[in-house]
Amino acid sequence: MTEPTEPGPLKRMVPPDLQRQVEDIQIKVPRTTGSPNDLDDSRKRWLVVGICLHTIISPVLRTFVFPVVTKLCYSLTRLNKVHQQTYGSHLKKYTPTNTILNYEAINNNKTSFGRNKALYDYRIKNPVDLSKLFLQTHMAHFTAFNESCDSSALLGIIVNIDKFPVVIQSDAKLVSRNTSIYSILYFKKCQQ
Repeated sequence: MTEPTEPGPLKRMVPPDLQRQVEDIQIKVPRTTGSPNDLDDSRKRWLVVGICLHTIISPVLRTFVFPVVTKLCYSLTRLNKVHQQTYGSHLKKYTPTNTILNYEAINNNKTSFGRNKALYDYRIKNPVDLSKLFLQTHMAHFTAFNESCDSSALLGIIVNIDKFPVVIQSDAKLVSRNTSIYSILYFKKCQQ
C-alpha cells in the first residue's frame, strides 16, 4: 500500500517587473534594527497625537456633531424633502457653505452604480446619510456616530456644515489642514 502524499503548497510565479519593484522598495526603505519598542521622538509624538485624537477628542466631537447633524437632517427633510429625492430633483449643493453634496457616498451608490448617477438612490434616510454627503467617498465608510466615525470624518463634517459655531469650524479647519500637512511631511521623511 502506498502512503498518501500531502498536497504541496501552490507556487506562483512573480512577474519580473513586480519583483524588481519589490526589490527597489526593499533597497530604498531602510530596515530598522533593534527592538520594535524603540521609537524616535517624532514617532512617539505622532503616536500620542493619534491616541489623543482617537480616544479623547473623537468621542467628544461625536457627541457634539450628532445633535447638530440630526437637527439639520430634520430641517432638510421638512423643507427640501431629502427623504424623497430622485435623480434630477435632488439637492445638489448645500448653499450656506457652497459644498457640493457627494451622493456616491450613501446608499451603496458608488459600489452598485459606479459613475452612473442617474441610477443612484438619492434618498437621505437618516442623519448619518446626510453627514456622508459632506465628505469625500473614502472618508464616508462609517455606519453611525460611533467608533466607526473617525476624527477626519468628524472634522470634515464640522468644516462643511454651517450649523457649527464659526470658532469651532475654524479650529476644525486648522487641525484638519495641519494634520494633513504633517502626515505628508512625515511620510516623505520616512521615504528618504
